[in-house]
Amino acid sequence: MSIEVKGVSKRFGDFVALDDVNVSIPSGQLTALLGPSGGGKSTLLRIIAGLESADAGSIVIEGVESTNLPAQKRNVGFVFQHYAAFKHMSVAKNVAFGLEIRKRPKADVARRVEELLELVHLSQFAHRLPAQLSGGQRQRMALARALAVEPTVLLLDEPFGALDAKVRKELRDWLRRLHDEVHVTTVFVTHDQEEALEVSDEIVVINEGRVEQIGTPDQLYDEPANEFVMGFLGEVTVLDNVRLRPHDIEVMVAPGDPLSTPGTVKRLLRVGFEVRITVATAQGDVTVLLTRTNVRQLGLEVGQQVWLAPAAGAHTAPVPVAG
Repeated sequence: MSIEVKGVSKRFGDFVALDDVNVSIPSGQLTALLGPSGGGKSTLLRIIAGLESADAGSIVIEGVESTNLPAQKRNVGFVFQHYAAFKHMSVAKNVAFGLEIRKRPKADVARRVEELLELVHLSQFAHRLPAQLSGGQRQRMALARALAVEPTVLLLDEPFGALDAKVRKELRDWLRRLHDEVHVTTVFVTHDQEEALEVSDEIVVINEGRVEQIGTPDQLYDEPANEFVMGFLGEVTVLDNVRLRPHDIEVMVAPGDPLSTPGTVKRLLRVGFEVRITVATAQGDVTVLLTRTNVRQLGLEVGQQVWLAPAAGAHTAPVPVAG
């Protein structure tokens, strides 16, 4: 394993940020720390980086006991949400900074900077200042600067959080391609479920300072360990006292399955290529997601009677009984 987090706890006054966290992060993988704001994911990342100290537990990076090592001796690259660029330096100088303070030969620095700027598609902007770049370009510069010193581990704290949705999507795709090229062990913090599901090899779900589940995106989405994970990784609705995803519901315009639930279409809302349907049943409103093509084929209209049933292979969970 590249990173071993064993029994890590951290408090800030009376607030428990991390409570006996144990995580093993494999070498060469892209791992997401996913959870709600204040759940502890950024605190864990900063402890791995050496920017915060744990109250208890240990951190081992590539077999090296790193719990008490200062950040500069852990050989990790860290990328902050807001880039932390040197505003008075050119893009090339920003990327070169870590190498220059390590007193690398000038020829080696120049070669490495050229390679990295080409890798992140910023070669033509080498002499610009950070303020002359777009948000997405500044984030790529920050990643190049972190990679310059050839870190053992690359840590990203909400790397795309300050960007608009379109640029976030572009950078997610780019980060996945970059990781597949450089194969550095990468850990990134996000509260964006789609981002984690789309980009990562493995997801660690953290909530209220505890690890709820660790697994691949498919494992977490299809086999959530508990109610929190199921609800946090995607929308959930209730049909006949079971919880399931809105896209895992089959809609019929004539009674078929004898166990299907009758209802009336209450609302049709188009969201891009999907249609969000609210169906009123005797137990309450049920949300269903279909494609526009499905809706047209079924001829669905507001006020129409329909029958609902879980689709074949759908993951369902019983509605928890209020205690």
